[in-house]
Amino acid sequence: MIKIDIDETSLKAMRERLGEFGRHLPRHLATAVNRVGKTVRVEAAQQIGKVANIKLHSTNKGYSKAINKSRTLKKAIRQKNRASPDSPRITIGLWDGYAFPAKYHEAKELIKKKKGRKLFRGVQFKMEAGGGWTVHADGFFVRSWNGGVFKRANEGRGPIRGIKGRSPGDYFEKAGVGPICARKAKERLPIEINRRLREITLAASGKIKLRASKDLGGN
Repeated sequence: MIKIDIDETSLKAMRERLGEFGRHLPRHLATAVNRVGKTVRVEAAQQIGKVANIKLHSTNKGYSKAINKSRTLKKAIRQKNRASPDSPRITIGLWDGYAFPAKYHEAKELIKKKKGRKLFRGVQFKMEAGGGWTVHADGFFVRSWNGGVFKRANEGRGPIRGIKGRSPGDYFEKAGVGPICARKAKERLPIEINRRLREITLAASGKIKLRASKDLGGN
């Protein structure tokens, strides 16, 4: 969990600079905190993306639906709540999630040649960026099932089940997401507070108009 809250120093500084606009302090604090939350979620997805190998192999394109890596990883980074005037704080959860299907890890058929003949030797996929291949000699593609990778549950012609890879949670610790995002939140909060103060100053002079916020019912 990553918690983003207003510290007393930032609160005092913003109250002093707001002057006559101080009556709207809770609303402006909430706006700044929500902006930090968005930045932290993006940072978390980027850090996971550095270690997770999430993409289709070229041989599976056309059979499987295209994968948007950024969108897929962001689903594992969930904001528990939105800051409001009554509660200018948020919590961002790192969801362990479900294991990705093997096809998400660049799965491809493993083919070896013997005396000039191509022989099928299963399926291989890579779960980490720059990592090695994991081989399933009993794996196979079912192109008609959205290009999924399967294996037999039992020997013979028994039922089949999907082969899975890593889950989002497997990458959090390796990528150091928690500490990195906590630092990002601490670094970004005063920046967003100052940004909001500038907007308020410009709005007071008539140079800009503050945008309405769907989350806060207006700024």
